[in-house]
Amino acid sequence: MPKALNLSKYSVYRVIGNTDYASNDALTESLKAMSVVWNIPINRYLRDLLERTVDSISFTKDKPYCYLFARRLEKSLSITIKEAEKIIELSVPLGEVEKILMA
Repeated sequence: MPKALNLSKYSVYRVIGNTDYASNDALTESLKAMSVVWNIPINRYLRDLLERTVDSISFTKDKPYCYLFARRLEKSLSITIKEAEKIIELSVPLGEVEKILMA
C-alpha cells in the first residue's frame, strides 16, 4: 500500500525593493497626508516615541487598509507603513523628528 503524503500549501511573493531618499519636508507632508486620509494622530504617536512614553506603536485600519508600525531605536525612529499595494520603510534620525513634529 502506498505511503500517504503530508502536503502543505505555500505561496511565494516577490517584492522588488526600491530605496530612495526624501527631504524632511517631503516626509512631513507625507505623514500629514496619511494622518488626514487615515484619520489617525500620527504626530502624537511620533511625539510619544520621541519622549519615550512608549517604545513602539502599531496601528491597523481596514478601510482603507493601512498598517503603521513605528519603533524607537537608539539614534532613530524606524517607521513601516503598509498600504494595499506597497510597503514604505522610513528611518528618521531622532534629531530630525522634532523638526518634523514642529512643521
